Amino acid sequence: RGVSSILLSAPGYDSDFALWAGPVFAMLESGVGAVQAEEIVGVVCFHPEYKTPDGTSFPGFGHMHSLPRLRKWYHDLTPAGLPRHPLPDDDVAAGGAYQRRTPHAVVNVLRADQLEVAEGRRSTGELYERNIRVLVGRDGLGLGRLGADLDGERSLRAAAGGGGGNDFELTQDEGASAPPPVADAGLG
Repeated sequence: RGVSSILLSAPGYDSDFALWAGPVFAMLESGVGAVQAEEIVGVVCFHPEYKTPDGTSFPGFGHMHSLPRLRKWYHDLTPAGLPRHPLPDDDVAAGGAYQRRTPHAVVNVLRADQLEVAEGRRSTGELYERNIRVLVGRDGLGLGRLGADLDGERSLRAAAGGGGGNDFELTQDEGASAPPPVADAGLG
């Protein structure tokens, strides 16, 4: 058992996705590499302004799959018996982004063996197709509701007087057997 996941929350980075997903996240990844811990832990990036990578460059491990990959999965893997509803690229990208949006900038540090278990229990393309369909598809939650829900979550912390500075908060998930199926292992 033991600790399966550690969430590091840094609300001071909430308004700067480029800084968080770029140099800050790269430093965290480099730290894992510097101590040669890649086979022990993995890191996954979350942010209230998360943007799906456009596919022109590799954003690094721990980020959402690229728009071209998500588009292919969405269009190719709709289950038999479900009507196909094409989505514009902006909606596919939003469906990817909302899988990584959280009320505050967060890094999820996961045990590598838990990532392997999660990867072995799912079909990655089918998972993302379903998530995009449920979030932004024709009968999905929709961008308006997703945005309103995220804003509501963020305002709870502001009302409680939190969120100042570039401080980190630590939360541990004790003994979970694997990350939830909607979670992304961020493997490119």
